[in-house]
Amino acid sequence: MSKKKTAEKPSKREIQKNLLHLIEEEKVFLLIKAPSFNQMLEAYQLARDGGFNLIALDFKTQGVKEHLKTLKRAGEQNLGVFSISTKKEARTAINAGALFLFSTHLDKGIIKRSKKESVFHAAGSLTPTEVFSAYDLGANAASVFPCKTMGGIGWIGFLRELFPKIKLIPTDTINPDEVIAYLRAGAYAVASIIEVGKEHQDMLREFIIAKNEGKLSVS
Repeated sequence: MSKKKTAEKPSKREIQKNLLHLIEEEKVFLLIKAPSFNQMLEAYQLARDGGFNLIALDFKTQGVKEHLKTLKRAGEQNLGVFSISTKKEARTAINAGALFLFSTHLDKGIIKRSKKESVFHAAGSLTPTEVFSAYDLGANAASVFPCKTMGGIGWIGFLRELFPKIKLIPTDTINPDEVIAYLRAGAYAVASIIEVGKEHQDMLREFIIAKNEGKLSVS
């Protein structure tokens, strides 16, 4: 009897290719902050059940490093983290199963590590110099953070005119009603920071409602 061939695991590059397709299709990242990991996990599951697939956990929350591997083993896909500030943190997150990273700032070491591991990295950038440097160093995208500090939608439009080839991801406490305007201004995708336990906590439910009503995609 011939033995059944086991299915080959997709390569890192194939996984990244699939993730890029998902980003271009969904366009919305939800970045979850919470006082505790359990609260963050509860919000994560609510977002997942609400139809979102690009969800990132705050790397600074106590316990997140230990639980990323558990989520990965449980079958969670497209795991992401944000608030990455060092190359060491990037390595730890990637080894734990993160497929995409949002860094707080522009860091050559984080970009290099992410490229080596074929992990999607949105490098924290704000000024034109930082945005171009992120692109020049090889980051997948520029996480324009904190975007609203520089004028929000208008700032993205300004950067788009300067750098039409660079993938811009406005990152801030962006509400569902603003998503389409950001995309029309030239954003590659939008990353909304949702702070569980603060005044922004109701925003998660608003995002779920907006998604179910088809209000998060440009027709």
